[in-house]
Amino acid sequence: MLRRWVLCLGMLSGLCLGAQGSAPPPTASEKELQAPLTLEDGKPTQGQAAEAPPSGLRAFGSLVLVLGLAGASLWALKKYGRGRMPGGGGTKLKVEETLALGDRRFVSILDVEGERFLIALTPQGIGLLSRLDPGERGEPGTFDEALSRQVDLGRPVPVKEMEALLKQGGGGQ
Repeated sequence: MLRRWVLCLGMLSGLCLGAQGSAPPPTASEKELQAPLTLEDGKPTQGQAAEAPPSGLRAFGSLVLVLGLAGASLWALKKYGRGRMPGGGGTKLKVEETLALGDRRFVSILDVEGERFLIALTPQGIGLLSRLDPGERGEPGTFDEALSRQVDLGRPVPVKEMEALLKQGGGGQ
């Protein structure tokens, strides 16, 4: 019985070895698929070895370069670009404070070469409400006081009345 098993195993192994040896040779397309892929752009593929990772010195140099460019940009912006940016303004005209009244209407204190004005801004135009005294500059709440002198804030002001006040103030379109 043991001989039969050995004989059967021998025959099976012989068939397996014979089956492997009798496989047809690969076709041209199979050989092409088995060949390693090479790209013309020089980038490594899975079969090729990649370049060595960047060194710490190279990374540190890149960091120093980026920080240097950022610092130089900030310095140049501070030195040359401040007056040319919108809102950066010069020294003669400044908006000290602005209060939004709603519906694209604002009241602002404008400083022009040391003189201060209370102005109203609406979609239709800009109007002068009042010229402010120079002595009011250091007092807290001057904006609220100047506004309350021109408009009674205790009662609501209709839009038509505000427009009439703006036209009366000497401002306009």
